[in-house]
Amino acid sequence: MKQIIVLLLVIGGGYYLYTHGLSEVMKKVNLNPKDLVEEVKEATGGTLGGILKSNELPEIAPERTGGLKMNAANMGLVETTVFNTYDTDVCFAYTEMIYESGSASAPNVINKYLSMFTLPEDKNKILPLVTKYRDKQTLKILEDFLKRGVFPRNMLLKKISEYRNKEALEVIKSVADNPSSPARNEAQSIYSEMIAQPWYKGA
Repeated sequence: MKQIIVLLLVIGGGYYLYTHGLSEVMKKVNLNPKDLVEEVKEATGGTLGGILKSNELPEIAPERTGGLKMNAANMGLVETTVFNTYDTDVCFAYTEMIYESGSASAPNVINKYLSMFTLPEDKNKILPLVTKYRDKQTLKILEDFLKRGVFPRNMLLKKISEYRNKEALEVIKSVADNPSSPARNEAQSIYSEMIAQPWYKGA
């Protein structure tokens, strides 16, 4: 169901772009819109996986391992064209597709979206997106948000602590040990709670 929703969002965004000038760009670079749709379908056709049975984080969650198979040049054209619309819905649909596909470019695309759309109602779409899955890439995204204060640090610390594994514990500890961190007290409290939980044994 998730993949179908993402595909509909992308197709809807693609239709918007096509009717607002993307066709002219595609003609100039000999990119057939039908080919683009097929490549997007292929790019969002990731495999579904099961629930993790241990505290070890995968690089990319099983639900996100489809990856993007689209030609890099075509993908670059699509990304540039999408963000040149300055349409928050279209850009978010693209950002969501990139993240949910498990693409290595997801952190950069997310940061590009956040730098372009700074209103709370636009910015706040991102955190629910990246907290749906737990993997190393997502944890690094949340850690980057934490360092830069993209979202309230106390909120981010709680989201990270929900991972309940060694990698997340290390992120929390780094904040708890930093005397200059504005969230140090909250991190120390969360760290104490984490190491007292049953899953911590052997972390």
